[in-house]
Amino acid sequence: MDDILRKASRVTLLFLSLCIMLWAVLPEWRIYTAGVSLGVAVSMINAYLLRKRVAWIGIVFKDNPNPPRRVGMGLASRLATVLIAAMAAYRFPEYLHLPSVMYSCFFMPVVSLFVAFLDNRR
Repeated sequence: MDDILRKASRVTLLFLSLCIMLWAVLPEWRIYTAGVSLGVAVSMINAYLLRKRVAWIGIVFKDNPNPPRRVGMGLASRLATVLIAAMAAYRFPEYLHLPSVMYSCFFMPVVSLFVAFLDNRR
């Protein structure tokens, strides 16, 4: 899982650098590229939060003979990061395009799926 996440992070960072270059070169697209950049960054943060939470749950259930009854997957923290990004785009519509932010919040799971698919084909 860490290998797939590392490869997906590299692809994501390359995409973010492309968005920043487009932001600098095309001033009429700045609102869209800034929104996509924010959404992709939030998506990457959420992927790392999920990895950390899954690793923690694995440790809790592996080392503890009586695991706790209620252990969540950290959904609230991941939803909160997306909510903060959406609130920023809603608050500053002249700098961030809200649909671009919301669509790009799903970037990292899609990239991880493609990376895992390509990794399994080999």
